[in-house]
Amino acid sequence: MYRTVPLFALLLALAPVAEAQLGGLGGRIRDRVSRDAERRIEERAVEAARRTLDLAEDAIVCAVSDTDCIEGARQSGREPVVVDEDGAPVSGYEPPSTDTGGGDPTAGGTGAAPGPGDVWDTYEFVPGERVLFVHDFEGTPVGNFPSRLDYIAGGLDVVRVGAGDAANLVLRVGEGTTEGGSGGNGCFSIPLPETLPERFTMEFRAMTSDPLGRDRIQLFSNGADDSPDTRCTYPPPNHVIVGTGTQGLKWRGAEAVSNAGYGPNDWATVALGCDGDYCKMFVDGTRVANVPRYDFPRAGALHVFLNVYRHGLFLDDIRIAEGGNRSLYDDLEAAGELSTTAIRFDTGSATLRPESGGYLAQIVSMLDAHPDLALEIQGHTDTDGTEADNQDLSERRADAVAAYLAARGVARDRLTTVGFGESQPAAPNDTAEGKAQNRRVVFKRVQG
Repeated sequence: MYRTVPLFALLLALAPVAEAQLGGLGGRIRDRVSRDAERRIEERAVEAARRTLDLAEDAIVCAVSDTDCIEGARQSGREPVVVDEDGAPVSGYEPPSTDTGGGDPTAGGTGAAPGPGDVWDTYEFVPGERVLFVHDFEGTPVGNFPSRLDYIAGGLDVVRVGAGDAANLVLRVGEGTTEGGSGGNGCFSIPLPETLPERFTMEFRAMTSDPLGRDRIQLFSNGADDSPDTRCTYPPPNHVIVGTGTQGLKWRGAEAVSNAGYGPNDWATVALGCDGDYCKMFVDGTRVANVPRYDFPRAGALHVFLNVYRHGLFLDDIRIAEGGNRSLYDDLEAAGELSTTAIRFDTGSATLRPESGGYLAQIVSMLDAHPDLALEIQGHTDTDGTEADNQDLSERRADAVAAYLAARGVARDRLTTVGFGESQPAAPNDTAEGKAQNRRVVFKRVQG
């Protein structure tokens, strides 16, 4: 009985014999087979992106491994949509709407910010590297107050926002999203493992469902003159204020605030960076305060006041770290590599988060200033998930960073990529802060 042997399998089986008998022909066959397989993967990725993303008909879509496509698009003056092998966007893609829940934050609205691009490319905020506190409220039972925070007063609980894959747990003050809700005040403390350092950064996301913008978040240090009052309304100076109407920094007798707040039902990304007395504050990539002499007292805890009227006010993704802006090239020269937690990705994905733009812009500037510099980009993960999945994820994340840099003019042959998965932890994986330290990207200088 005869069997039909697929041509692809036959070529692979005959390749060693062919190479022995015909010199380099077998090697060329394997190269051809490998290139054809890679091309098919790239074509499937582009096809998946066309099918699942809301793209303009003339959009240029490139697989992350197709450097010719990426560079060709840029040379023509177009910014390509770069996708991974599953067709998920890595860079250059902005969804048509940031709210898929019809304006209701409890009905599936993701509130996701656009990918790195536009204002985020020149984002001058760089998150600190050594994580002191991080909390995303996942793991806290719905209806409970998070055990990692210290309760002061008011109506605070964890709720689920969104639906399906877009759902996540957040901290809420107030009730519901309709006029029937009571709103209210709530306040809590963030305990730190040590005194807040002279050079620190803090980040969080905020959203309100109040269409009239009667909300505010106020944050101050435990080192202030006054203790938190249980009304959760009147913080002492110096304090940070964030809301749909006002955001910025306030201190005794003065303030540096912006009246252009974020809109209702939209998540806002808030970032504060202080180097000694020099503090800057950003909301959604835009600087809203720049104060050279802002005495934010250093202490072992921070206090947060949340206020809203008849609606809900939501808080998520708190991150406090030591560090901030610095000379990357000097650090690279001293250590031979840069290890950073400032490059962020969507959970379980190689899609870059927009807040990565500040650090990546500095990498681009460094490479532009030093044209002979070449880098190995390493991806690292924590231990959540399987070892195989983490290895794959780390490789895709390293590729995504390289694709982002190439799309901004860095020659691709100056960049190599490698993934180490969970195999090289920078900290124990038994705390949220340790896992945050391990989700990192390393840039290692390649000696020419």
